[in-house]
Amino acid sequence: MRTAAADANDASMPLDRRSLLIALAAALAAPASARQALESLVDPDQPGSVLGAGLIVRDATGVKITEEALGQGVYRGRFRPFTVDTPVRVASISKMIATAGLMRLVEDGGLSLDDDVSDLLGFRLRHPLFPDAAITARRLASHTAGLRNGDTFPVPLGRRLEEALVPDGALAAGGSWWSPVDQPPGWFVYADANVAVLAQVMERAAGERFDRLMRRLLFEPLGLDVGYNWSGVSQAKRDRASACCRLVEGVWTAEVDGEVAGAPAVWINPDPDQPGIMADDYRSGENGFAFSPQGGLRASVSDLDRLGMMFSRGQGPLSVESVARMSEPVWSFDPSAPNGDTDRGLITRYGLHAQAAGGGVSDAFFGPGSDDWRGHFGEAYGLVSGLFWNQRDGRQVAWIINGTPEEAAMTRLPDLAITPWEARLLQRVPRRD
Repeated sequence: MRTAAADANDASMPLDRRSLLIALAAALAAPASARQALESLVDPDQPGSVLGAGLIVRDATGVKITEEALGQGVYRGRFRPFTVDTPVRVASISKMIATAGLMRLVEDGGLSLDDDVSDLLGFRLRHPLFPDAAITARRLASHTAGLRNGDTFPVPLGRRLEEALVPDGALAAGGSWWSPVDQPPGWFVYADANVAVLAQVMERAAGERFDRLMRRLLFEPLGLDVGYNWSGVSQAKRDRASACCRLVEGVWTAEVDGEVAGAPAVWINPDPDQPGIMADDYRSGENGFAFSPQGGLRASVSDLDRLGMMFSRGQGPLSVESVARMSEPVWSFDPSAPNGDTDRGLITRYGLHAQAAGGGVSDAFFGPGSDDWRGHFGEAYGLVSGLFWNQRDGRQVAWIINGTPEEAAMTRLPDLAITPWEARLLQRVPRRD
């Protein structure tokens, strides 16, 4: 295999959606081992190849049947092997993990899924067009509260969340954080803002900063060296990091984490009008975006696999009952009377930040019996990821694919609403007889 530097220099061949789909559809047609599947993804001679990828699959007994990673990561402008222990920003899987923390507070009696969150949030939260409809944690975690990512998204450190969400707020941006009148509460649209509100509710309920709260509730009991925005992550783990990358004009380009500050520093999204602001300047309970609950968890494939064991087998601080409550669909798409946005068929049923697969044809990602699978996808900055488990028999799969080409970042298969790279890896999950 050629070196990564050569790959970057040679990778400027024209790439369009049609040629990518043709090439990868041909690869999908033939069965392959996990290693062969990964080799096909990171092969620089193949159209649409990626930089690095990793996969862990467990069977119904909890035994690992696949643990493979190939390709390379990028850190401080240099290439190095991508492994199952390489930490990256895992994108929207972060939401599901944050909601597992929320459920721990529910278990402890500190929160209710169905109370008005305004009682804890620090300000009155109402959809401006539907002021009589209380907004609850259940509505937020199921993306049915009417929130959107407004024009001033995300609210930076140094500003208050309410500045975006109250009608006269300085960041309200003309009400762009809320759905139009023809999409009332109960209408599903996926939006990061929901989990930011939940993170702020969690902080106020527990009296503790979100990143530290998640460490106490979940990560430390699981023995995981992970954290939101690198919070609490050891120097040794940071030293193994890879940037999330895209191929831009033939060059692998770091989109985030091109360099990671030394421990114990925490990455923040600062207000440009407040230079020098640091994570320690944050006052808990003021801005749920502060530690990026929507996508900022730094973790590896192995870490996702360990979190998966909590969901699939009850091996962790979250109860089986709470996993079941997260997994039960709150919203299901109704094609006869559309009630939400399925994101081109990717999501047709959704629980509490846990997708229920197999509600339609385009989300039958696991073949026959797809309706028993629960979990979450991630996609941001050139990285795609996933963590899913089968609630009937305990099978599970975790993956990270890093370095998708710029032109193909939004490419999905025509008959299955996932990327071709993910479809290739999911062939390695044992199918139900």
